Amino acid sequence: MPSVSSLMRPFPYFAEPDTTVAQIIQLMDEHQIRHLPIKQNDRIVGIVSERDLHWLKNPQLDFPITSEIPACHVMIYDPYVAEIDTPLPVVIDEMSRQKIGAAIIVRSGKLAGIVTTIDLCQALSELLKDEFSGVAE
Repeated sequence: MPSVSSLMRPFPYFAEPDTTVAQIIQLMDEHQIRHLPIKQNDRIVGIVSERDLHWLKNPQLDFPITSEIPACHVMIYDPYVAEIDTPLPVVIDEMSRQKIGAAIIVRSGKLAGIVTTIDLCQALSELLKDEFSGVAE
């Protein structure tokens, strides 16, 4: 059974709880990513996704200058974290159950990678192409 390490993106970018929304958006845009783990003292404390930032753009909400809001005010606390040797189906099942777009992968508690629904969809696409190559469409 393959482990989550077979699909994870190693050495992901990350931010700290006091990183501003503007800095997070810049990191996400610069590196074309949609999820950013939040670390404090080498410990995973949260995750920010594009979706988490989307609600800040709602004109009906009366927020101060959103670019200065720190990550700790918009991040999801206690995100799903899996050890690097966790079987892939366990991670997929948990992501589905929690309806989340990313799992943070750790090795002995230290950030090692991230796996997203996009990674899983790409792997499924390749698997289906391999399985059904030569079958008439």
